[in-house]
Amino acid sequence: MNAAHLHLIVNHIPIFTTLIGILILAWGMYKKEVSIRNIAFVLFIVGAASSYLAIETGESAEDIVEEVASVSHDTIHDHEEAAEISLWFAVVMGFLSIGALASRKLKLRFETGLNIAILLTALITLGLLTYTAYEGGKIRHSEAYTEVVQTSDE
Repeated sequence: MNAAHLHLIVNHIPIFTTLIGILILAWGMYKKEVSIRNIAFVLFIVGAASSYLAIETGESAEDIVEEVASVSHDTIHDHEEAAEISLWFAVVMGFLSIGALASRKLKLRFETGLNIAILLTALITLGLLTYTAYEGGKIRHSEAYTEVVQTSDE
């Protein structure tokens, strides 16, 4: 296994933890269940940490992929720029989630507002992570980005 393979494994974690976390947080807010919301916050923290891992493994993968003749440096750069923006939003989502877990212990009164802020941040983060994945797919999955013309055999 090389760095490019490791990056392909790690980079899916933030997308799915954020997606599942959003669904769980929305359910927990609807049901007014703290324990359900806490599961979402933990998923968001894992998503933020794995976003950092994806960036780090991506740096090593870049060195490998740049040696492939058919890969555009501009495509790699676009993916990297999107990943950096996604990372910042994921980090904010993670720290807000830590704050939400702490606010419960400290019995602070702004819990509902914080839950809404985390949900909105998570939705934005998911959108950015999805766009980053889209940009990353352009690096080696050109088949997903070209329109196939089908002919009918009548």
